[in-house]
Amino acid sequence: MSELFIGFFLGWPAVVVTAILAVIGLLRDNYRFLVAAAIFALPFSWLLSGFPIIRSPVFLLPLLLFASGYFINRGREMIAWLLAVPYFLTIWLLINAVSAQ
Repeated sequence: MSELFIGFFLGWPAVVVTAILAVIGLLRDNYRFLVAAAIFALPFSWLLSGFPIIRSPVFLLPLLLFASGYFINRGREMIAWLLAVPYFLTIWLLINAVSAQ
């Protein structure tokens, strides 16, 4: 049972759920979806950064989604989209790296 939770929060389901929530939040201009996506992104981004010894700045990726949600809440959609682009590019890079193996 615990392996199921670990797989859900650290594996591909978490990446897919995070990307879907982020896209929904950006398209609907709803910051709640972006905050939920950032919360789902915390575990797997820490895992990708080499947790517990942090070797890369990947653990900061959820901050982009939090900031995007903040700017959506303030009515600045363009800044929110620009902050979300590096997050989506990182997910795209991860998908390409895994599919190339």
